[in-house]
Amino acid sequence: MGHVLARLAGYGVVLVPYGQYTFARSDAAPHAVLVTNWREDGPATALVDPADPQSAPGIVDVAPGPDQPFWSIQTGVFEVAWPSGFTVESTFVPYGLAGKHDSSISVQGPARVPDPDVLIGVGQTVTDRRTMGDGVQVIEVTYEHEGDPWWQAHYLLPRQEGRVLVFTAQSREPGIAAAREGLEWMLALD
Repeated sequence: MGHVLARLAGYGVVLVPYGQYTFARSDAAPHAVLVTNWREDGPATALVDPADPQSAPGIVDVAPGPDQPFWSIQTGVFEVAWPSGFTVESTFVPYGLAGKHDSSISVQGPARVPDPDVLIGVGQTVTDRRTMGDGVQVIEVTYEHEGDPWWQAHYLLPRQEGRVLVFTAQSREPGIAAAREGLEWMLALD
């Protein structure tokens, strides 16, 4: 299986995973990343330390990259900061982020969304609407799922020609603050 739609960049390197993958921060070394390739015969892992970067065939290719003091997630369309507390996974195209308390962050687009209210699901209650810097529209909702209260927010990041990237974060308590802060930190790069 070949390379995927998202890669990590930072600390002088670019990490390009193969197939179904997960990027997770590691305490093994400062800024180290544990890359897992989810294969039919079981997971294969490689620890990438930017201080001594090495490719791992079939798991991750490592190449020279930007000398920025943080990790960013890059696609062919956009780049965002990788928030702490979340893993990057290939479970959603182009990628998804997973955190504690079932929190998640995903992105879709660029697309035309003439009426952001189409993002509000049946049974969801709008709790906040606001516009952030750079014209990012935000809609926050609450809802119940399997008897538990949940929070969800859609952040519409303007792109060219009237299109937006739709970043969606969701979580149950007590992960709401971390999901909101993680998503807003991601968008600080754009």
